[in-house]
Amino acid sequence: MRFGLLGTVALWRGNSEIRLATKRSKAVMARLLLSPGRLVSLDSLIDGLYGESPAKSARNQVHRGVGELRKHSVCVVERDGSYLLDVSRDAVDAWQFKDLTERAGSAAQPGSKARILREALKVWRGPALAGLDSDVFRSMAVEWEERRLSAVQDRIEADLAIGRHDELIPELRRLVGEHPLRERFHWQLMAACYRAGRTGESIAAYTRLRADLADELGIDPSPEVRRLYEQILRQEPVVRADGPGPDAPAPRQLPRRPVRIAGRGAELRRIQTALEGGRGAVTITGSAGSGKSTLALEAAHRAAEMFPDGSLYSADPDGALPGMLRALGETSVPERPDERRGRLQTLLADRRILIMLENVTSAAQIRPLLPAGDACALIATGRASLASLREAVEITLGELPPGDAWTLLADGAGAHRLAAEPEATRRVSELCGGLPLALDIAAAKLAAKPHWRVATLAARLEDRDRILGELRHDDLDVRPALDAGYHALPPEARALLRRIGYYGSAELSLLEASELLEVCAAEAEELIEALIDARVVTVRGVGGGLPLAYGCDNLVLAHARARALAEDPISELDAAVMRALAAVLVPAAQYCG
Repeated sequence: MRFGLLGTVALWRGNSEIRLATKRSKAVMARLLLSPGRLVSLDSLIDGLYGESPAKSARNQVHRGVGELRKHSVCVVERDGSYLLDVSRDAVDAWQFKDLTERAGSAAQPGSKARILREALKVWRGPALAGLDSDVFRSMAVEWEERRLSAVQDRIEADLAIGRHDELIPELRRLVGEHPLRERFHWQLMAACYRAGRTGESIAAYTRLRADLADELGIDPSPEVRRLYEQILRQEPVVRADGPGPDAPAPRQLPRRPVRIAGRGAELRRIQTALEGGRGAVTITGSAGSGKSTLALEAAHRAAEMFPDGSLYSADPDGALPGMLRALGETSVPERPDERRGRLQTLLADRRILIMLENVTSAAQIRPLLPAGDACALIATGRASLASLREAVEITLGELPPGDAWTLLADGAGAHRLAAEPEATRRVSELCGGLPLALDIAAAKLAAKPHWRVATLAARLEDRDRILGELRHDDLDVRPALDAGYHALPPEARALLRRIGYYGSAELSLLEASELLEVCAAEAEELIEALIDARVVTVRGVGGGLPLAYGCDNLVLAHARARALAEDPISELDAAVMRALAAVLVPAAQYCG
């Protein structure tokens, strides 16, 4: 079966369209398709059907809509009062379009990019979600229309890069007429006319845009449009079609967009709000495997339209400046750090560029790269808190909520398979610590092992000496992320973590920690705080006259135990465990006596 959202909501079996008799069945199907592979609550379905003024029979109407879809053999799964439409992404025109546009983004040659984008745009049959008029669908229709226009802009840019300027002029004239305030179409029309030898028409296009912006919004054209206009006036021989500036092509350094992201909707909205509000930086922190990079990349790709002058990326914060300067066209990089920073600020001053940094360990690594104005922005990821960076909005990632964890597993293993073993599914999610990386690997392993029950994987993950090996599949492996966090710790903190892993308790006191490493309570507390800052230890109990309790999740304990067995003599580890047990058991025995 195939499903359509880009036009009227439609359903096909083979080449034959199946007529959905009621608006409620179309609305229910569309709302489920907008969240592919994810559970959608009954309330969300009611919002899609009625908006803010639901009928008294709303719940019954949704149930009837689901029943109508099932009569047409549409596979709708119900779980805990929520619903999921079990369908592959390539069976839905909207997600086929999205996947093709992302493929185009990684195309090396403009000709290939233009061809893929033309293929993507062909799947559109009309305005998205036509015929559905609730607030939810109107909002989503606007979002999908924005994606279509971005794809059109990218396809035109690729066609300009391969010299199709003459044939693009009629299309661009139509587009600037339909979207008079969309400056990128005007930039492209000016460039196409100029490169086709029609300088007067190019200047006239700029004059019309300037007048329209002044009349409608009281503003001037953007810096990149003004730069192009100045190039045309100077009759410079080459106007770049793939970037706004005359000196260098716009850098496009963001890694490929994530294939999927489960949950994190609230975090994505916070990032978008921060960027739209002109905040200079967003930091995303969390433990290894919590999905920091995935969230940052998804947010960066969603915001790309806001930064037409390109994007800069580095996974090495300490060495980022020279590479960024070269990407912005600098052939000679200053030796002194302060001169490098000053040169970067100069190059960013009249551009709108998004910077993404990964593996940040301190605010000091970010400050030299913070743009001075509000036209550029920076997204950084790291394990430790970066709260001292007052200019930034900090987002801390924890484990995924159960529903999002289930969705991530279902995306690989299949919803029906999980629904048949709810308790085993819950246990797999729990043993993976709710971490997206571990859940992704578990889903991939289940997909590759269709003869396994979910309980089979759960049983394998129960063994702490085996879990790290089980959470490895093809090129996916949980260990490198855990290794990176471990090696970033100071030596004494690593030593304490190894002892905690060998001790094996999911929860321990400061007294136990001090005995494990045979240090005083004050020193143990400092080391524990270092582990908390690195997001490998959490605070479990505070107040009520009781001492603090500290905890490690299952994966951290397993990794720490493996490091202990690899690095420490067994006799020392056993002695540390005996000291910790004695510290707990002896006072207890004295109290009982």
